Amino acid sequence: MTPFRHTDSAFLLPHSPFRRHRLRSGMTMIELVAALALFVLILGTLLTVMDTVTSLWSSSRSQQTEQTKAENIADIIADDLYEAVTDNGVPTNSASVKIKPTFILSTPPTNSSPSDVTVTVVLGFARHASPRTYSEGGTANRISLDAVFYTYYKNALFRHAIPLSYISFDNPETLGDLLDNQLQKIKNAELHDKILASIQNPATEVPAAWSYLLLAERIETEWVATLPKTYIENASDGSETVSSGEIEAFALPDKLAMAVRIYSEADWAAYQSLKNDNSDEAALKKRRLGSFYSKLISFPAKGGSRLP
Repeated sequence: MTPFRHTDSAFLLPHSPFRRHRLRSGMTMIELVAALALFVLILGTLLTVMDTVTSLWSSSRSQQTEQTKAENIADIIADDLYEAVTDNGVPTNSASVKIKPTFILSTPPTNSSPSDVTVTVVLGFARHASPRTYSEGGTANRISLDAVFYTYYKNALFRHAIPLSYISFDNPETLGDLLDNQLQKIKNAELHDKILASIQNPATEVPAAWSYLLLAERIETEWVATLPKTYIENASDGSETVSSGEIEAFALPDKLAMAVRIYSEADWAAYQSLKNDNSDEAALKKRRLGSFYSKLISFPAKGGSRLP
């Protein structure tokens, strides 16, 4: 009898076609493709979320910038109106002279075309200024008043401050005449074009003998003033008050309501693409563009006096 011998091969299992698959390591092509597809899906979702968050942050930051700009504009206007004066008297040497308005208010066209060459004087009046000497034409004049005009041109808002001086105290002009004389200089489209060009190229010469400021390039604004009809040119007599965005008056209003919407460059481009769309969806999108700010400015000014 042959004795039993232990060998290493005695305990090996019989060969099976499935054993090789149980012992292998790695992934099949189908598993690899599925894993890659899942990775791409997760990565795409993350990128979408990041893009949305980045867009919201950028939009919020832009709106905050425009909101700050709108508040600064409102503060400038309020400061000017706080120092505003009027003169509804008639010179003693010319009692028959027709008095010209000392307060001008006009609401600019909504979303006017950038090719519009009309300069709209949205606000005009006189205000106190620090006493100083102003030279023009070789003559030095002691003055303490400025004519202040806010103009609207190519969807931009400007501020102009022009020194006012009487030609002669023996033959003085009314404040309305002084404002009207300067008003003709302001309604100059070429002047405003050069101011806009100077923003891009500081070397551009602007032929203005007064101080000017570009407040905002992409802006829409509305104004409403309230004052008695008796002080409004071509208005019927009476004690009734009128609130309007189109006023030429001989006195300052009781209050002035202003509203502005300032757009970033991206929001303005989006707004232009929707301006001719009157659908409800487009109206909702328009309301979300830009930064809106409103303010009510009440009178009288400090000291209770409105006279220079």
